[in-house]
Amino acid sequence: MKIGFFGTPDIGAYCLENLAREFEVLFAVTGEDKPVGRHQHMQAPPVKLKARELGIAVLQPASLRDESFIKHIANFGADLFVVVAYGKIIPKELFEIPKYKTINLHPSLLPKYRGAAPIEWAIVNGERETGVTVQLINEKLDAGDILSQEKIIIGDDMTAGDLYECVKSAGSTLLIRTIRWIEAGIAVGRKQNDDEATYCGKINRETSKIDWGKPANVIRNLIRGMNPKPVAWTMFREKIVRIWSAIESDEEGVLKPGEIRVREKKRLLVGTASKALEITEIQPETKKPMRGADFINGYRIKEGESFR
Repeated sequence: MKIGFFGTPDIGAYCLENLAREFEVLFAVTGEDKPVGRHQHMQAPPVKLKARELGIAVLQPASLRDESFIKHIANFGADLFVVVAYGKIIPKELFEIPKYKTINLHPSLLPKYRGAAPIEWAIVNGERETGVTVQLINEKLDAGDILSQEKIIIGDDMTAGDLYECVKSAGSTLLIRTIRWIEAGIAVGRKQNDDEATYCGKINRETSKIDWGKPANVIRNLIRGMNPKPVAWTMFREKIVRIWSAIESDEEGVLKPGEIRVREKKRLLVGTASKALEITEIQPETKKPMRGADFINGYRIKEGESFR
């Protein structure tokens, strides 16, 4: 099976490396290099770095609709295109080129959580399970026929980063298995029920802002879902404070939403609409993440102070 690969971030690089062990990968299409950091140094995407390491041709088109690019891709003679978090919509002129068309790895149990950031939103919404889906690409977003799926249990303490690692491993394995089915002629597509579809948007700064007027479990899910990025945040003494982790306490209705209370000189509690949350890891503006106890000692919390 000759494969053309489309992907950009580290999950793409991980899947590319595993696919290259099993199949002939002819090329990797990836996003353009981007300036990062204070000095805006150009940084190559993980898929580009991995493809170069593996000796695979790298393509970084500004547009997938350019006719010369489409002809160039077609000349490789790939049997199948595989897409893993490429970051751009694949046009019909491209996804219909290969003999076996184009498949995409999506980190949810489609038709639930079509769109961007399904890993983060599954945790934010308190889901107990999610999964990975390999689907045929069509002209609608994440709406193609399903070829295979695998469930992933979401543990109570899982962050988006933890779930991302599970998705990488399960998704790569499922991709290889599905391509083998395609090779053997036994892959069968199953149409999605659009009536059951849910959509999730991109994560932004407002998404990750904590509303202390919500119940403790809802806030804790947000904190887990925003870890490791962009990290849930709130305001304290007119500066941004990021909350990396928290647990629900047994104190209910004692504190007003956002009100801070120190217990036993080391437990940092914050009021919500239900139980108080105990903040276990926190990051003041311009500082490194620290334990709640270190925040208490360093900032000398006064009675009546609040997060807002």
